[in-house]
Amino acid sequence: MFKLLKSAFSKVAETLKPKKDNLEKAVTAEETKEEPKEEKLEFKESVEKSQPKPTHEESVKTAGPLKEEHKQEKVILVDPSLKTKLKSLLKQKFYLSENDLKEVKEKFELALLQSDFSIEIINFILDKFVDKIRAGIEKGKNIDSQLKDCFVNSLFEMIVEKDILFSFSHKPVKIMFIGPNGCGKTTTIAKLANLIQENNKKVILSASDTFRVASIEQLREHANNLSVPIVSGNYGGDPTSVAFDAVTLAKNNGYDYVLIDTAGRQETNSSLRKELEKLKRVIKPDLIVYVAESVTGQAVVNQVKEFDKEIGIDAFIVTKADIDSKGGTAFSLNIFFKKPILFLGTGQGYNDLILFKKDALQGLFE
Repeated sequence: MFKLLKSAFSKVAETLKPKKDNLEKAVTAEETKEEPKEEKLEFKESVEKSQPKPTHEESVKTAGPLKEEHKQEKVILVDPSLKTKLKSLLKQKFYLSENDLKEVKEKFELALLQSDFSIEIINFILDKFVDKIRAGIEKGKNIDSQLKDCFVNSLFEMIVEKDILFSFSHKPVKIMFIGPNGCGKTTTIAKLANLIQENNKKVILSASDTFRVASIEQLREHANNLSVPIVSGNYGGDPTSVAFDAVTLAKNNGYDYVLIDTAGRQETNSSLRKELEKLKRVIKPDLIVYVAESVTGQAVVNQVKEFDKEIGIDAFIVTKADIDSKGGTAFSLNIFFKKPILFLGTGQGYNDLILFKKDALQGLFE
């Protein structure tokens, strides 16, 4: 993931390196430059030592009244160590001009667009990024690495992180999964069922996708593999009644979680959307999780807007992250909707889930 961003780090670093080298040369030249004023003062002092000092009366007569400009010159004289301190500061960092910062921003804007970051959030990210660079580039460190750190920190300052899957005190916790066809909902439900069991919790599945051919069989196969109970009905039946039976069974038998599969649908399908509205109204799920494909790209934000408006979304899971070389989809969803991404799906195995947290995702930028 993030191949284009890595390339942008390197390209911008190459652009900045000559500026850094020129500044370092200028500072080195300044440091080795002789200080003529100090030499003149020393010469003057040595001459004065060889001559007799005038009396106080003679000094007053010859000096005359102190002119205003002389007073001002005397006030301007400051701590002589200030120049040394400024040189020391220059040794530690170099600072980019506004034109340089504009150039950096433009290059990263293109990289973000090509990495499937949504247009709606790019300026927010880049403004934070440029502010961090404006604070200075450290000379002793690799520029490429510093740009990456600034970008990653800017990105994760905007990220919403919440551990909500295991935060509920009541049971059963009812989780409804929605999203378009082919996004990987059914496989994702199986992965979460496996994770819940690994945390010593009891889970039951609801095969409430009564629309897609073979959806029930697919979920039942996962349930058998994981030794998880499943409630299902007939194709063309009422998905809400299937979910209701699953919740009732969970309550009567002390299950901790009910995971409810639903038919995949596009945001423009009004009849299937009404079906979801009914399921939500009757079941009252604790979480509505939208499952999105990472390869959807920038279009994902517009897709989710309609679902969020009509149904309401509490969190996301982004699938197929292992085949996405760009990586901007997940961040776009998180930042734009300000709702947590629970996991990234990275394969077909039951353990192929990555927590969407800074520590877990840091390696994606390496």
